[in-house]
Amino acid sequence: MKSLLLGATILGLAMPAAYAQDKPVTVVSYNVQNLFDTIDDENNPQDDTYLSKEEKEARGKEHEEACESYNEKGSHYYKQCIELNWGEESYSKKLMTLGEVIRSFPETPDILVLPETENKQVLDDLVNKALSGLDYKSVVQLDTSNNEHNRGIDVGIISRLPLKGEPETITVFGEGDENTHDCKPTRDIVKAEFEMPDGESMYVFGVHFPSGAAYQCRKDAMEVLNKERAKLPEDANVVAAGDFNFNCTDVQNGEFQALAREGHWSYPPEIVGCAAPGSAFYYRDQSWSFLDMILVSSALRPDQDSNSTWFADLGSFHTVVTHPRQYAQDARNKVRPKRFDADNNQGASDHWPVLMRFLRRF
Repeated sequence: MKSLLLGATILGLAMPAAYAQDKPVTVVSYNVQNLFDTIDDENNPQDDTYLSKEEKEARGKEHEEACESYNEKGSHYYKQCIELNWGEESYSKKLMTLGEVIRSFPETPDILVLPETENKQVLDDLVNKALSGLDYKSVVQLDTSNNEHNRGIDVGIISRLPLKGEPETITVFGEGDENTHDCKPTRDIVKAEFEMPDGESMYVFGVHFPSGAAYQCRKDAMEVLNKERAKLPEDANVVAAGDFNFNCTDVQNGEFQALAREGHWSYPPEIVGCAAPGSAFYYRDQSWSFLDMILVSSALRPDQDSNSTWFADLGSFHTVVTHPRQYAQDARNKVRPKRFDADNNQGASDHWPVLMRFLRRF
């Protein structure tokens, strides 16, 4: 299964000969699983998990009380807060592993959307250390999602394309905001405008919607995105990418598709259903989901009468599995994403990245 999966993925990402001279723009979304630095941020109440064991022990009871204040005592997350050794070695290994994975892609992403990043510093470190020489000139990470409900993680974006204007964030269920379904504050949506090679604008929304049982809150977050999309011109080039957290059940019931139609989004047909490979795997019920997606506005549809000089190659959408640190294989020969393990410095992330190409119209 492993060789079949990897082979299919790599072949799927190979550039068609007809487009070899067209220099497509490649967009990738990659949830990088808790990319935290090793510094205690007083404004981020939940980064105490990501400290060295030495510092945790030096704090003693104070650290235990901090862990208990935002984790149920005895839970996995409480245990991780107490025991995880997140020192410089682990942080450096995490950065270098992500760099190795991204460098292994058949195409270097021009726009890379990165959910689960703590602050701009971690993206600067990724770009300047692990991805040096790849010409990432734009780094977007506004570090705005520090609250007790979301672990202080934000969506970041790095790009080889220049920024146009100032990036901004859109608050989703902010502190004290009223919302119909009593949704907790969650990660902000980040919005950035990039200059395509021919000078056209590409608007990118980076998202990380509520996970787990918060189905209605995912729907509400999607409606926030749709309202923001509606503020842009109808014929604008717009991409939404990131961890939408709509699992396969959410998609099978048709609710996601209805929300996508409401926002005039187009999406790859692969995301419908629970078939392998997907971008994330639920071990408990042995199901796959495309939690991570790339959606495009109507102007970017290949069959749309559009003034845009670009279109989205929806058929190019794939998971990108090109490095052995990305996957684990169990006793039954099943392959799944391999989480980064700080104790053993193994794995990369519990999500696989997804890719889509954008091509010139002629």
